[in-house]
Amino acid sequence: MRLLWIVFLLMGCMLTSYSVSSDSQVISTSTSEPVQQEESNLVGYTSKEEIAAALDAAKIVNFHYIDESHYEGDELQIVQTLNRNMKGILEFDAIAVRSAYVQEHAVHEGEFSQVYGAIISMDEPWFNVLQDGNIEVFVKQKNVYFNESPLQTDKTNKLYFMQKEDSEWRILSITN
Repeated sequence: MRLLWIVFLLMGCMLTSYSVSSDSQVISTSTSEPVQQEESNLVGYTSKEEIAAALDAAKIVNFHYIDESHYEGDELQIVQTLNRNMKGILEFDAIAVRSAYVQEHAVHEGEFSQVYGAIISMDEPWFNVLQDGNIEVFVKQKNVYFNESPLQTDKTNKLYFMQKEDSEWRILSITN
């Protein structure tokens, strides 16, 4: 079961492998340098209230979603899916998170019981239609990892592979 939630973290939080990039920052009032942390230091939050309290304690109160007003058609549907996934994790909403992924994705297996990290900012999607009809979406995003204080964040570019399923665009997979 723990393995399933690690998979959920990796996919639900848009991470294909846990690492803290070299441009990571520590969210803290101290002046210490960020320390590479191991996966075992992650803390799993089990409710919207726990997630909100951790983010509030780290003074992370503003979240940046992709501005949907700049898109239409398939691009708008994809942006709405990405925003719904981000919001679903922040609100500990299993239905919203699962609705963002294709049915065969691992996020649909098991219970939605813990979240180990979240996306706190997404911006500048770039779309590439593939020959098979799927769409690659490159997104600049910022993630936060829940661990014993201080929380760490990273900025990264993610590649989402989107697939149309039941007339809706859903996440097929995510890579760095």
